[in-house]
Amino acid sequence: MNNKVRAYLYLLFTLLAFSSIEVSSKPLMGSVDPFFMTAFRFLIGGLVLMFFVDREIEVKDLLPLALVGSLNGILSMTTLQLSVMYSNASTAATLVASNPIFVSLFALLILKEKHTLRKYIGIVLGFVGLVIFSLGKIEGDSWLGIFYGIVAALTFGLYTVLLGKYTKKYSPVSATAYSTLISSLIYVAILAVSGHFYVPSVGIPQWLILIYLGIIVTGLAYLTYFKAIELIGATQSSRVFFLKPIVATLFAIIFLEESLSGTKVVGMLVVLFSLFL
Repeated sequence: MNNKVRAYLYLLFTLLAFSSIEVSSKPLMGSVDPFFMTAFRFLIGGLVLMFFVDREIEVKDLLPLALVGSLNGILSMTTLQLSVMYSNASTAATLVASNPIFVSLFALLILKEKHTLRKYIGIVLGFVGLVIFSLGKIEGDSWLGIFYGIVAALTFGLYTVLLGKYTKKYSPVSATAYSTLISSLIYVAILAVSGHFYVPSVGIPQWLILIYLGIIVTGLAYLTYFKAIELIGATQSSRVFFLKPIVATLFAIIFLEESLSGTKVVGMLVVLFSLFL
């Protein structure tokens, strides 16, 4: 099997796993605290990733990595889960998948990257698409859920830009593993100290979903994404995010019987086109 075929198989696994986050966690809303869910899945995922660490992290970089990881594991993914709670799964999935728009914006503001006219048009179109998509909210959606979804995309975009320094110094797997595990431990500590660490009283099927979100989505799917990057590069591999809204929406329609409005479809298409640019 050549490298390109292996890379696309890795990306297929990543795409299916990433696209299932919102749909698989939606049925748990109401029985599992979203804060516990996020802390649990990142703790499990971080432990899985630690088995594949290929570079040791210098002690002086552990705290910065923990802070950067907190943008993802604490802020972004918690607000994503709150978006799932207060909106349809397809809505949350589409909003968080718009994060490359914010990556480009933060790369411009923080890293002072030079953008082409095409990228500037893509950024502007992305925000226009998000506005159109938000205006197309249907039964099951709420402005609060849409707000949380946009915050999730924004903070994930900032996390991606800031983590770049450490993925270049070490490796994507090592930087992500340490940042994920340490930030999850901080999250658990915060929840415990504040008295909000609620272990859910649910059945085996619900625990299996939580374990799936930890091992498969937060652990192995990140790993296969990085393996694909090693084989075909970051640019081609990142296109998996362009397909997430489509696949996640199909999952939501099939498994959760969600529906779409015409305005949401138009907004989604504009966002996808902006990501392509």
